[in-house]
Amino acid sequence: MPLFEDVETYCENGIWKSRWRNSPEPFAAGGGKNRQISQGATVAQWHGVDHIIINPDGTIAEHNSYRYLRGHSPSPA
Repeated sequence: MPLFEDVETYCENGIWKSRWRNSPEPFAAGGGKNRQISQGATVAQWHGVDHIIINPDGTIAEHNSYRYLRGHSPSPA
């Protein structure tokens, strides 16, 4: 089992949210679609996992992989 699951960003009842894939609870919500896409992508990059963006109708809009970053330690800003 992987240490971290993939991240998905999705819309539920008009509110955009981000969560670990297959988790019932979001780790971030609100602020609009672009904000949640950005937050989801950032978390996926930190953990070297995929970021999947789900349209409100349930179809996949984007699937971005950051697995090549796994093991990479970002330097502090």
